[in-house]
Amino acid sequence: MRAEEVQLHLRSLNGGWVDRQKSVDTFISGDPGTEVRGIVIGWMSYTWALQKAVDLDCNLFITHEPTFYHPRDQVGTLLNLPGIADKRKYIQDQELVILRCHDLWDQMPEIGIADSWGELLGLGPAIAGEGYFRVYDVSGRTALEVARQVAERCRQFGQEAVQLVGPGDRRVTRVVTGTGAITPVFQSITEYPVDLVICSDDGITYWKDAAYAIDMGLPLIVVNHAVSEEAGLMNLATYLQGVFPDIPVHYLPQRCMYRLINGS
Repeated sequence: MRAEEVQLHLRSLNGGWVDRQKSVDTFISGDPGTEVRGIVIGWMSYTWALQKAVDLDCNLFITHEPTFYHPRDQVGTLLNLPGIADKRKYIQDQELVILRCHDLWDQMPEIGIADSWGELLGLGPAIAGEGYFRVYDVSGRTALEVARQVAERCRQFGQEAVQLVGPGDRRVTRVVTGTGAITPVFQSITEYPVDLVICSDDGITYWKDAAYAIDMGLPLIVVNHAVSEEAGLMNLATYLQGVFPDIPVHYLPQRCMYRLINGS
């Protein structure tokens, strides 16, 4: 099986939400005609993750986020930064093929990022939402109680705590989640009548979104971007293993990007 056959299968799943002319879902490196020995799936193609793929004798790495720190992996002047040329050389020397699967999986029904995130959080069936957003009924609970549940569910991915902005004692009824970094507070509350928003740290700005939330008494729960997408990528690995049973498929956990450090 060639790497381009994996790409063609993924493209066949597009239900109309991906514009291939604008999509970032493409090969980042390597020859699409390469025979695939094994597949590794990870949230991001960190250098250590690529090295792990080599150790596993896998030559196709499917990444959700960019490889070279740019939305479209357009390295350009970034090559002047220390280490980037070395990373590119390592990829080339190891003959790794890197395929990005982002736009497709963000909105893939049921097993994609959006629905997998809600299922991980244990919020029950979605009562509204489409595309990147889902709305859940949390009637009768306080924002603090929901935040504690989110924190408990995220712990398995190395998130030591979540952030709660705004009034924790406020009783809430409807919560909206976004997908990955697509968690804009203003859009969320404009499109859906909610009184609690679950955001990612890459999906808000504190001077704008958090400040508005504090002024309006709107609770926000903030989690790490990577953690919010891990469940969906686990499902991608399981799905591809079922489609290509003769090829080893490995899901590579990457966990929360940071640790919380207390002062002495």
